[in-house]
Amino acid sequence: MQAFIISIDMKKHTNKIIGISIIFLIVSCSLESVFSLPNDEKIKTELIGEWFYGKSSEAIIRIEKNNKKTYKLILDENGKTEELIAFSKTINGFNIMILINDFDGDSIYEYYGFTIDDKTLTYSEVNKNFRESDFSSETDLLNFFQKNVTKKDFFINPNVLKRN
Repeated sequence: MQAFIISIDMKKHTNKIIGISIIFLIVSCSLESVFSLPNDEKIKTELIGEWFYGKSSEAIIRIEKNNKKTYKLILDENGKTEELIAFSKTINGFNIMILINDFDGDSIYEYYGFTIDDKTLTYSEVNKNFRESDFSSETDLLNFFQKNVTKKDFFINPNVLKRN
């Protein structure tokens, strides 16, 4: 009986660790700025749908159309949901996803590279170590991406999501 209780308790902790890990992956140490890239592209419809981490169906990221130019990202993990608004931008042939995080009425933008291949979505952090100084404008941020997006190690820590 005691082993059964420990097993159930370990499963609860494992689920919490998985949930925290997924949230960490979504909102992690990627490049951040108070400035945004231009939101001037229509959404990529191939992103719309449910995406799973590995074989776990307990953790799902649903990407929905929010409007013509933005997505709603909904993390559903064991019945708990978190929502973010995002948009995408293509720079020199590379797809960039911009997550909008609101903190006390101020927006912080977080940047990820992504690729879509059949039923696989791979996203990677934009390496913040490429930034030499704080950005002073949207133009400064755009120039940073145009200068660095093709460099080795600009995108780091890839994560793979699958869809059924």
